[in-house]
Amino acid sequence: MKKKTSKLPGKGIRILSFIPVFNCFALIYIGLASGNLVYSICGIAYFLVSIAIPEISFFLWIACIIHYFIAYKRLKKQMVNFEVPPTSTKPSASNTTVRNETSFSDVTLSGAEEIKQSIPVTPSCDFPPLTVSFSYESSQGNFFKDMKKYENKSGIAVPFEPFMVYWPTYEAMSKGQSCWYFYWRTEVRKQNYIDTDLSYVFIYIYELLSGIGWKYPQEGYDRLTELWQAYQQRLPKLARYLHIWTFDFAYLHNLEHTKTVKYDYFRLAPSARIDLQIEQHRNDAPLKLPFDLINALCSYSLIGSKFYKDGNQLLMQNAIPRVVALVDAVLRKQNSKGILDVYGPNQNKRQEYYAFTGAVCPKANEKIYVSVKTYSSNEKLREYINELVRHAENTLRSIYAYRGRLRGVSLDEKTAAIVDAFLKKEYANVKPSQPESKKKIAANLDFSNIDTLRKQSNAVRSALEVDEISKVEEKELLTDVAEVTAVFIALSSGTRIFLDRLHDFSWKCKKEPTDEAAISEINRLAEHYLGIPMIAVEKETIIAEDDYRDELDFIYQNPPQVTNAEECQDGFNLDCLNKPLKEFISQLMSEQLKALHCIVMQDDTQQQLEQISEEAMTMPQLLVDDINCIALQTLGDIIIDPELRLMKEYETELKISTR
Repeated sequence: MKKKTSKLPGKGIRILSFIPVFNCFALIYIGLASGNLVYSICGIAYFLVSIAIPEISFFLWIACIIHYFIAYKRLKKQMVNFEVPPTSTKPSASNTTVRNETSFSDVTLSGAEEIKQSIPVTPSCDFPPLTVSFSYESSQGNFFKDMKKYENKSGIAVPFEPFMVYWPTYEAMSKGQSCWYFYWRTEVRKQNYIDTDLSYVFIYIYELLSGIGWKYPQEGYDRLTELWQAYQQRLPKLARYLHIWTFDFAYLHNLEHTKTVKYDYFRLAPSARIDLQIEQHRNDAPLKLPFDLINALCSYSLIGSKFYKDGNQLLMQNAIPRVVALVDAVLRKQNSKGILDVYGPNQNKRQEYYAFTGAVCPKANEKIYVSVKTYSSNEKLREYINELVRHAENTLRSIYAYRGRLRGVSLDEKTAAIVDAFLKKEYANVKPSQPESKKKIAANLDFSNIDTLRKQSNAVRSALEVDEISKVEEKELLTDVAEVTAVFIALSSGTRIFLDRLHDFSWKCKKEPTDEAAISEINRLAEHYLGIPMIAVEKETIIAEDDYRDELDFIYQNPPQVTNAEECQDGFNLDCLNKPLKEFISQLMSEQLKALHCIVMQDDTQQQLEQISEEAMTMPQLLVDDINCIALQTLGDIIIDPELRLMKEYETELKISTR
């Protein structure tokens, strides 16, 4: 039996093959029809050369006619000689037709539309592919269906049942927990915000983000912000999520995002969201940036400062925005431009971010595109804000006779004088809300946390046991021993040699050409554990920040057991990774690497994450979100999906790299 596999060119194409120059398109067509790309490439080449060198177009025309004739004959011969091998099949009782050609059945997926899923690579095998029809219903799809099912369900007073799981759903709750949830939700809807566990609150938030529990978007936004306001003191970890989710909710529903909820539990990272919020203040005269946005705009963490943490939160939250507004007003008077226009980027840039990152709702991880200036990542603007706020903090420290100064501050003299005069006038006679002289934080050092750190790293030995409490009490500023110890333990051997040299010179020495990498490593770790750098550079002099010299001295007097920091990347062979993934892995902290490794291996993931999070004094969700945040900065995409699995595009390479 003969069978045609392709269609021969029609009469129109054959006529075209004799027309000068344009006959090249006939050759291109027959190349596509026969699946022979060489013909098509030659046709394109003939056409381009004919246009570029008209003098030889006649010869190319003749060559193209001959080439087309040969291609036509070969295609015709191929079609005539093609035979299909005979098959012998018995029809089944149900008259099922057996196909000889590879085909795929139509697949109907029930449940909610999946957010993002790459198509897995089909493995190579010698067996014929099977045609399978199936119905797939994800756990998230069930969750979204249950939201509608339970939307109007109310509950009565029942005993409280503890509930703490990662990405909680109705199915994860026991009968007692379910009864408590619907009772608690009933009370919350009446604005009676009784105490409960964080996982219950997350389920309610997921409902609001999914359109459950409100009729109009403004009502949903108000419920989110009221919930945040009610639980911000009792459940401070909510701030990290609700800051993002309330903004996304308002943006996607075209609502005004009014940030009435104060939070200083974490530091906002540069992102398109931050840029959009800063853009809302661009026309302020003077600039009225909230404290948290100022903190996000500089490399120095205001909320990580010892001065801030030692009872001066309200002082700095009030003074720093006023300093920024003052300097902005001075610049406008001098240049008719404020801080954002003088030091910020000039043009908008198309940016993207993922909506409702870390949430469980239909639009979670949906990519949003915006056009806005990159304020939060602009180096010139960040450097200026950084020096401005650090100088302001040093002035406040001086006014209140606070021990220690921030090192390496370089603000122009004229601006510095204006800031000094303003702060001394406004705050010299104002008493701090909690004078640091009366606070004995070091005397109440939580040695259980230090012991947790010791177990986590197997490094801090008996020097941090109870018999050393008397030594710690003698040091009034030993408030960050655990964090500085964590930095010290994580250092590479070469960087630890650099720190030894700095210690030998009483924390101040001349900078060598090879010191830059060590300074960068220490400050990167310090940013993670402390929120601010530990090492400053003033001209050609390296200086340890005053705030952490006591802790560093204490560690050198009571050295912990340490191992090479290279073990922080234990579990991953960097030689097997491409450059972006290498950079991503190198940015992860020890606990993040452990978490990523257990997700790669998929070995009792939930239990291991809980154990790692407990040792790191955090939550599994926060740990995973931190990893995804670093992935967004280095890879431009999240790396862990809501099901605690690797995104498909990174799975193979990371699995190969595990050891």
